[in-house]
Amino acid sequence: MNSKKTVSPVTFHYMIITGGFWMAFCVVTAYAAVFLKGVGCNNTELGLILALGNVGGALLSPVLGAMIDRNRNLRHAAVVNVLLSIQVVLLILLRLHPAHDLLTAACYVLYMTVMMPVNAVNLDLCVRLERAKAPLDFGLARSMGSFAFVILSTLLGMITAQWGHLSLPFAGLAVVLLQFFGNRLTDRDLRSAEAAMPPSEAVITEKSSSLPAFIRENKMFCLMLLGTIVIFIAHNMDGNFLINEVENLGGNTAVMGYIAAFTAITEVPVMMFASKLPKKWDTVQYIRLSFVFFVIKILAYALAPTISLFFAARVLQAPSYALYTVLIVGYADRQVARKDSAKAQSLAFSMTTIGSVLASLIGGRMFDTVGVRPTMLAAAAIAAVGAVIALAGTMKKKAA
Repeated sequence: MNSKKTVSPVTFHYMIITGGFWMAFCVVTAYAAVFLKGVGCNNTELGLILALGNVGGALLSPVLGAMIDRNRNLRHAAVVNVLLSIQVVLLILLRLHPAHDLLTAACYVLYMTVMMPVNAVNLDLCVRLERAKAPLDFGLARSMGSFAFVILSTLLGMITAQWGHLSLPFAGLAVVLLQFFGNRLTDRDLRSAEAAMPPSEAVITEKSSSLPAFIRENKMFCLMLLGTIVIFIAHNMDGNFLINEVENLGGNTAVMGYIAAFTAITEVPVMMFASKLPKKWDTVQYIRLSFVFFVIKILAYALAPTISLFFAARVLQAPSYALYTVLIVGYADRQVARKDSAKAQSLAFSMTTIGSVLASLIGGRMFDTVGVRPTMLAAAAIAAVGAVIALAGTMKKKAA
């Protein structure tokens, strides 16, 4: 066996779609406040638009997951290409009509709605590639998603400071084109890997469950997902309104870009070397650890008195969000029957999206009324409640 490890073409192609999605996420979420405030929205309106967009994404993701589970001939690439095509139309409209009105709000909500499910489809694609024995290193590929977020966040911080919020739709269009390219390559990889599988492994004979049946069959997994909703309310009260925290400490959009980039870069080592984590703990124990660090992280953000200390606190993103994100895909795959794999992945992602919805509704109002620090201290308390629920959901393994 060759001792020199190289990145396989499958991993490289998956890096492209992962990087593309997280750059799109950077545009639509991390810079949502920059664009929407640029057209005249206040924090409450911003929160409402983000909430509606996340609701749309959270509802559409499991629908697409169930559709893929039921129709095994439906290609992931076909689903993603439709979502990307709609994004192109909406980004053009946002650039041509950047006004403080209902049309702009509707376009932004729809943009988020069709952008968010791309990740859920990509995650199920990862599971299919791994089951087909394709040489995919998911942790490495996902780390490059964070690295791509870093690069774009840094660039957009400087670009928006220089040219303003109207530069953002152009960035969104460039990212969509990248995803079209990566999607085509990854679909080709999946076709090749599935063609090489023994027929007995390639065919799934069990019928996928309805959502109510899925919940009954996977009670503890669903309890864990409920906890992640609550945790991600707190997580996204930071992420969705980062500009408020930065401005409260004396920074501007350029500083926000640097902080968002630094936060993402702290994720890279954990994701890149996830397969090298000490084996004395199994996956569920590392996921439990991440739940605890979510609480510590949000509390540190709330208490940071200066930009420098706020910067330093961002390293806690690594043992919280990064650890959870890179391990939840495999954990869901092991806890849930193969017939419901797409549904499990889409639900895992949708729960974090629902957390973002509630964060947008709660956070937008609180930032406008009680201020930054009280809002973030409340977020830390919310994270603690979520961690308790999520930990309870991991205490009993799924019956064999």
